[in-house]
Amino acid sequence: MATAIYRSLFVPLDGSPFAEQALPLAVEIARRAGALLHIALVHHPVPALATALEVPEIETQLDQEARLRERTYLDGIVTRLRSTANVPVSAVVLDGAVADALQTQIEATGTDLVVSTTHGRGPLSRFWLGSVADQLMRRLRVPLLLVRPSGDAAQAPRTFGKVLIALDGSPFAERAVAKATALGRPFGASYSLVFVCEPPMPIADPSGLMMLPSTGETERRIREEATRYLNEVSGRLRRDGFQVTCDAIDGPSAAGAILDQAETVKADLIVLASHGAGGFERLVVGSVADKVIRGSTRPVLVVRPSGEPD
Repeated sequence: MATAIYRSLFVPLDGSPFAEQALPLAVEIARRAGALLHIALVHHPVPALATALEVPEIETQLDQEARLRERTYLDGIVTRLRSTANVPVSAVVLDGAVADALQTQIEATGTDLVVSTTHGRGPLSRFWLGSVADQLMRRLRVPLLLVRPSGDAAQAPRTFGKVLIALDGSPFAERAVAKATALGRPFGASYSLVFVCEPPMPIADPSGLMMLPSTGETERRIREEATRYLNEVSGRLRRDGFQVTCDAIDGPSAAGAILDQAETVKADLIVLASHGAGGFERLVVGSVADKVIRGSTRPVLVVRPSGEPD
């Protein structure tokens, strides 16, 4: 099985303590993986109130002061990280539309893992699921590790002991396994594979007058096929030296079943990939990944489709 390696991490910030809760985990990943850490903040222009008063020089001064505060803020974080963690860190203030600026910088830095909170709060807040983070999930071709902020930064996750990988039988979902093991390997993580056997759709009878429910035999066959598939994937992982368990579980809702399984196995991380057919947007918007991200208190690694093999 191909091995993915993370060498360049990227953390977008918005000036809030909540957004900064992505940093402890990103720093620990960078430290263990020997990766570079890039942090960035998109400049928040001062509202053009001065222009309305016909004093544009005041607007320019206020904007320069805001930019200086943002630069000072990032410099303070860099200084703190360099003094407390043995990782190389760089920081930049960007200009432009937030998602566009972040995407351009992520691609320019050769980033192969983005670590971000799902929302932020504060005077420069622009991050919340359904806006910038959602746009990044749709656009980026690199994995996105989403961290749900808590009320206490000290409680931000810093390690992965157990990684839950949700599979659906598609070849692309299996490619997410390499991304998951690359993230868990430096932590010595074990892995739990889960396949949710959702009830098959009812079948219309030949007359078209009624729907015939699926039979117990159909459901049993689905579960057996899922178990066989999981055993094949877990067997390959074990041959590569990983500690793996697997479960084919029933559930009316894939997202709910994944969240329940994460609680059952005490997972520190949930890994999701899009279905092989249907496209990533179908999965994220109002579907499995979106529901898992919204419902999970654990970090979630979302793997986007890519035209190139790992």
